[in-house]
Amino acid sequence: LSGNLVAIFTSAIIHVFYSYVIDPQDYDFSTLDQNIELVEADTSGLEPEQQDPVELHKSYLWITRRGYVLTVVLVIVWPLLSVPAGVFTKDYFAFWVLVAIAWGFGAALVITVLPLTESSEDIMAVLAGMTGMKSKDPEPEPTEMKKLDEEIEEVPEPSKGDDVQEVAVGGAVEVSA
Repeated sequence: LSGNLVAIFTSAIIHVFYSYVIDPQDYDFSTLDQNIELVEADTSGLEPEQQDPVELHKSYLWITRRGYVLTVVLVIVWPLLSVPAGVFTKDYFAFWVLVAIAWGFGAALVITVLPLTESSEDIMAVLAGMTGMKSKDPEPEPTEMKKLDEEIEEVPEPSKGDDVQEVAVGGAVEVSA
């Protein structure tokens, strides 16, 4: 405990000393509101049922209830289970270490496998595109960039004698003679 407290408070003291004495800065944090676009406002990857306020509230209640229960179990119940043991014997301590390691491996497995299974269709589509294989998904409509690429391909190449000037417009290069 004392080592943790020394590490935390030493870091805090170093930070405060450096920030106020060595390199004080007069940063205006109001510029953050003007220059940063919030990620929360982006709903491009969500389907309509995932944006429904009723479903979002149900999901919020589901996760907060389980979060509170898990917190009570880990912070109160688990330590209380060790109270009757008094001073841990070597075997009892080994049991608690085994439980902690199993919990860690289980958590690592869940946070690795669940996102991969949820995104498996997208991952397979990317891999299919990288390897040149056909994807099960239908071909998407041409985007604006593809339309621009087609328009650029229609522009004739200048001959060697022409005075050529390249101008970048919207990510594409226009060639004028």
